Amino acid sequence: MTEYVLLFHSTPGVLQTRKAMQSAGITFRVQDIPRQLKGGCGLCIRFHSEAEAVKQWLMPNITEAIYRCDGDEFTRVG
Repeated sequence: MTEYVLLFHSTPGVLQTRKAMQSAGITFRVQDIPRQLKGGCGLCIRFHSEAEAVKQWLMPNITEAIYRCDGDEFTRVG
């Protein structure tokens, strides 16, 4: 599994996604956005997922972007 970072337009989007991930049984953590990235609300969710399942978390008007984490490198995937 690969680690990903979700960026959000607003804090309510973080809360909504957090609830959905908890309901789906996904392990994640909410944290400040890594310095290398820029985002609307300043918070992100980091989690591990299979590549084919990660885009389910790209939600219109909620999720700003999804990045794959490779150490301190981030590659936008959605």
